[in-house]
Amino acid sequence: MTNGTASAAKSVPTAVDVVILGAGINGAALARELVLNGLSVVVIDADDIAAGTTRWSTRLVHGGLRYLEYGELSLVRESLAERNRLLRLAPHLVRPLGFFVPVRGWFGGLFAAAARIVGFETMARRWAGERGRGGLAVACGLWLYDLLSTGSAWPRRCVVRSGAVGMPAVDAARYPLAGVYDDAQMVFPERFTVELLVDARTLAAEKNGFFQILTRHTAQVEDDGGLRVVAVEAAGRENPEAIGLAPRAIVNATGAWVDHTLGALLSSGDGPRSGEHQTGHSQTGHRLIGGTKGSHLVVDHAALRRALGVRGVYAEAADGRPVFVLPFGDRLVLVGTTDIPFPGDPSTARTDADEIDYLLAAVRLLFPATAPSPGDVVQHYCGVRPLPARRADGPTPAGITRRHMLVRHAFAPLPVWSIVGGKLTTCRSLAEGAAAEVLAVLGLPVTATSRTRPLPGACSPREAEALAGRLATIAMEAGVPRDGALPMARTTVGLFGARAGEALGVDPSRGGGDAAQRDAFEPLGDSPLPRGVVGFCLEGEWAETLADLVERRLLLAFDPDLSEATLRAIASELVRAGRLAADAVDAEVATLRAMMAERYGKRIRGDRVRDRD
Repeated sequence: MTNGTASAAKSVPTAVDVVILGAGINGAALARELVLNGLSVVVIDADDIAAGTTRWSTRLVHGGLRYLEYGELSLVRESLAERNRLLRLAPHLVRPLGFFVPVRGWFGGLFAAAARIVGFETMARRWAGERGRGGLAVACGLWLYDLLSTGSAWPRRCVVRSGAVGMPAVDAARYPLAGVYDDAQMVFPERFTVELLVDARTLAAEKNGFFQILTRHTAQVEDDGGLRVVAVEAAGRENPEAIGLAPRAIVNATGAWVDHTLGALLSSGDGPRSGEHQTGHSQTGHRLIGGTKGSHLVVDHAALRRALGVRGVYAEAADGRPVFVLPFGDRLVLVGTTDIPFPGDPSTARTDADEIDYLLAAVRLLFPATAPSPGDVVQHYCGVRPLPARRADGPTPAGITRRHMLVRHAFAPLPVWSIVGGKLTTCRSLAEGAAAEVLAVLGLPVTATSRTRPLPGACSPREAEALAGRLATIAMEAGVPRDGALPMARTTVGLFGARAGEALGVDPSRGGGDAAQRDAFEPLGDSPLPRGVVGFCLEGEWAETLADLVERRLLLAFDPDLSEATLRAIASELVRAGRLAADAVDAEVATLRAMMAERYGKRIRGDRVRDRD
């Protein structure tokens, strides 16, 4: 495979303002914020964009209703403000989602909630009892949620009877009441992260500045008389090279890998030492991260999907832990999550059989008439949350703050920070605060923020549907059958938003018909996508491999009907673009199939005859 990133890396200047380690959602948001303020930025990642913590989340943009139980009022207020902002700035990727909180009666949970607020988690769990939260406790929480969401035009929260029209069909005998409120869903945080970086590149061009991404590179600090960061290409790449950089500052945004990165970067295997400065937090231990493993199930069960309807369910498992049952597109259901301390290498975290049983049991309590079986789990995924390290006698995993922290390392030979914690919802506000501190240390003013800057693909649902209609017309002119043209167009717009026409190389305001456009609209294997989007991701979105495309650009990894024919069609586009040798296609496809089976428990369809057998 050729290496577009390596060739681009040759143009990286030696002197840059900031090196960001980690191309996840936090690193990408910070890169965009710094470039917006005129700084030159290089982002380095040992893997691909959004290949780590970002893609293992529950894919929600929410105020954090349960954070109220732990007295995190400021975090809820910040999260609600950012939720509303992201809905305006990225409406193609962040959509409103109503929630249903089933409860078993009016009373229960009040004393437990009070105990949690003052920090007595053990007592709270004892008082919660098997009946969990009651309607009064939920109503109080929803009232406070409304209060903290001042200025929002969202519907007011309320408590309803189960079985009400338009509500999820949970077991009304067990759960006669439910709280109803609204938050939002980001189905594809991978796409959101890519667009943040695309916008950073656009900003750099507009400001005549510099921005670059080096994926599949590792970084280390060397002192050769003048401090520099050396980014080294991953083993196995063609003509690997080391790129020397002289940054003014470094930000470690590697999520669950923060401690590992610090050890490799600054030869401090135990992580931060005493004497460090930390913004808004006091850390006494050596490790920054005390991650917990969270697993999710992707369920393909038509009756459960109908019972769920258009709302997500936020409930409690038998042991009182929070569980979400969410619509995941038009067909699938997403169930999560577990919260298990995980001290090992985050890349080794996998969903185990006990977690699958645990999550299915939680769904069975809610939907006994339409409960899925293990055979309905078409895939699962698992990652490690980059939560702050806790003392042995500290809070339970559920009680650990989800607030983000920017940690300054005083022992480092140049300004170095690590980002600890955070969540999808607050990625933008995290970036704004972190950028302000970095700029201050570099002696520079804040000249702009991203508070009102839409993502490149931003378009409203109405605009998205109109765009899909225009693209469908062009697709039919290009020879796509009528019954396939609109689904193809909608799927493309769902991924790229207002950039869908650009992804296909067409002007949606004009008709299609030339040979190049007909080629772009040719179906991509058995998928609902056109082949033209592959080249767009390769040339404009830093994709390099089959896995990059399937998992993090086209999001076909979540297609329950993903077939080998589609994988081979994408691999053929890589060959055509000069990114993959023709004789390497079989090995590339086999490697991806094996990885998806091992990591996700996902089966890729072969030819239809073999599947029937």
